[in-house]
Amino acid sequence: MEKFDEQQGSFASDHLYLVCFLLCRGHEITGAERVGRRVHFQFRQSTDLSADVAGFMAGAAVPARQFCFELLKLKRTLNTGVQ
Repeated sequence: MEKFDEQQGSFASDHLYLVCFLLCRGHEITGAERVGRRVHFQFRQSTDLSADVAGFMAGAAVPARQFCFELLKLKRTLNTGVQ
């Protein structure tokens, strides 16, 4: 689930591959929240972020090795217990 919050200037997603894609594009996670069994990762809203989310949905690509590395780091974060 993706959610833009205009008032707080943030974007949140529980889509692991989208989150990894955004990390590869240079965006930083600003927070994380566990909602049931899912974790919603938060980013600072910007026009670049919006364009990258749209790019991901349209099939944009990032280097596979970098993507795999970001996915591994994210899974380790999840396994260490995001609150």
